Amino acid sequence: MPTHRTSRLIPCAALIVLAGCVADSTKKEASPDTTRLAPIVTVMPVNRGAHGMAERVLWVFSPDRKAVLVVADPGGVENEPVPNGFFFGDEARGFQTQMDSVWDVAPSPDWKWIGFGRAYTVGAGGGTGTDLLTDVSRRTAIDTATLRAGSFPASGMSLARAVAQPGVIHIPDNPRGQAAADSAAPRLFPIARGWRVRWTTDGSALALGNSPARAVDNEPSQTWSALDPTTGALHGTLPSSASLADVKFTMGPTLNRSVPFDMTTAVPIQVQRGQQIFTIQTNRGVITIADPGGQGSTGAQRVVGAGVALAATAGGKYIIALAPKANPDPSGLPYEAVVYTVTW
Repeated sequence: MPTHRTSRLIPCAALIVLAGCVADSTKKEASPDTTRLAPIVTVMPVNRGAHGMAERVLWVFSPDRKAVLVVADPGGVENEPVPNGFFFGDEARGFQTQMDSVWDVAPSPDWKWIGFGRAYTVGAGGGTGTDLLTDVSRRTAIDTATLRAGSFPASGMSLARAVAQPGVIHIPDNPRGQAAADSAAPRLFPIARGWRVRWTTDGSALALGNSPARAVDNEPSQTWSALDPTTGALHGTLPSSASLADVKFTMGPTLNRSVPFDMTTAVPIQVQRGQQIFTIQTNRGVITIADPGGQGSTGAQRVVGAGVALAATAGGKYIIALAPKANPDPSGLPYEAVVYTVTW
């Protein structure tokens, strides 16, 4: 998938929110106003890095719909590669994490692992195309010769080059358990591969796709190698008996600077907590949760936040939405993909 670049890691605001984030964390991204007895709501942007000229919003739910992986996939002026941001949340296990600067991301078939390809720039475009090799080598623990061989064009109009480094996150069953933070921290491998990532259907290996043949954001991989996520062992090809899991993302809206998006209303979303059915509604650019039995203005409305709701997990803990940016760039998109976390 999927470039505004810095001289080091793409994009400039590449950050990781990890270590078993739980909804009752005292450190919040933002807290919309709530009333007495209302749920506690926090909000997290899906992508806090570069946004490009346009940006697709995609998501996929686990089979029980209690976990969700949301991806913000930007593209450049000429559909050049721009790194993605993603958010993962699991309401059953109480775990959530967010990461910027990845080329691709995929959940394992059992939803116990997240595989991703981290994005780095090795050439900013104004020099030889490999002027940042030494710096990236220190960051990735990959030697410069391997990085040079594994790099690929990141622009059709300059010498910019990039690399991918595979990584995994192991989702803890209990984020509050002893050593859960350590086990859930992203683990990166000293391998220059991972433009595309998939999992084998049995979940035993993370498949790493070869580098793109063209500097195009949605260029596929044609060949695959196999990485053992527990040992880090790399095999140059997939076993002949292996097949790749097909992750069916829902294609949400594509945000474009020149095309306005209706931020006033959306189709209601029903979620269930215990035996009660709640309705997530969007009205005049405000997302609310209606109490069971409430219809429109006649039912109690608990405010979630600004924006338009797109989808939600089964219990409504994670609400995917588009929301106005707090400090929009005059030349950029005025809104962004976010995930509201609702804690009752």
